[in-house]
Amino acid sequence: MSGEEMAHYLSKKVQRDAEREKAGYGKRAIAARKNAEKLGGGKDFRLVSAIDATTFLRHEIQSPGSMSDSEYRRDFAKANPETVIGS
Repeated sequence: MSGEEMAHYLSKKVQRDAEREKAGYGKRAIAARKNAEKLGGGKDFRLVSAIDATTFLRHEIQSPGSMSDSEYRRDFAKANPETVIGS
C-alpha cells in the first residue's frame, strides 16, 4: 500500500469512527454531566465541564492537543452546552 493509499484508508477509518462515536454522543454527554454534578467541586477546585472519554479522545485524535487549548475548549463548550456544569 502506498503512502497516499494508506492516508486515504486512515482518513476514511477516522471518519467512520467519528460518525459512530457521534451517534451515541447525547446519552454519554448527559451521563457524564450528571456524574460530574454528583461529585461537585471541592475546596481547591471547581468543576466547569464534563466530557466523556470517547468524545475527548475523538477530538484529540482528529486534532492533537485540541483539548488542551483553552480557546478550543471554550468553543467546544459553546457548541456543546450539555457539557458545561451549572448551565
